[in-house]
Amino acid sequence: MITKETIIWLSEQQKKLDNYIGQKWNLQNDETILKKRMVAFLVELGEYANEERSFKFWSQKPEAELNVQLDEYIDGIHFLISIGNQIGYDFNTYQSTDFGIDNNIDIYLTLISMFSEFIKTRDFETYEDLLNIYLQICEAKIYSETEIIEAYKLKNAINFKRQDNNY
Repeated sequence: MITKETIIWLSEQQKKLDNYIGQKWNLQNDETILKKRMVAFLVELGEYANEERSFKFWSQKPEAELNVQLDEYIDGIHFLISIGNQIGYDFNTYQSTDFGIDNNIDIYLTLISMFSEFIKTRDFETYEDLLNIYLQICEAKIYSETEIIEAYKLKNAINFKRQDNNY
């Protein structure tokens, strides 16, 4: 389970990265950037699913190694938290909710459905549900909070370096 304290820490770290990117490229947190973050999250969800492989009923190839899965999962965290920061969600009010979904297929479908709703409403309640559903992957795959934090730190450092190198 990912604690509220970790969620708050993630939001703070993500805000630093987003501010760095915004200043470097002179970006405004406008509707266009929000929409691009939304698309980026969906792309990252697909990339994670591709490495996790639970939907690939036609293939016997095993899922990617843990570090590869975590790298893709964390990319989704980056964009989902970034969306929350941009819409002004107060992570100090975050309430964890267990939706009781224990497999990634149902998590993916619920995420897509809920994300469609969020695109229309942009409300904090739907956002928090989205975040909780995405975090449900940690429960389904038994990713520890420590693994999530360490993977985030690693990817966040890479993302800062990428910006320094005009990625």
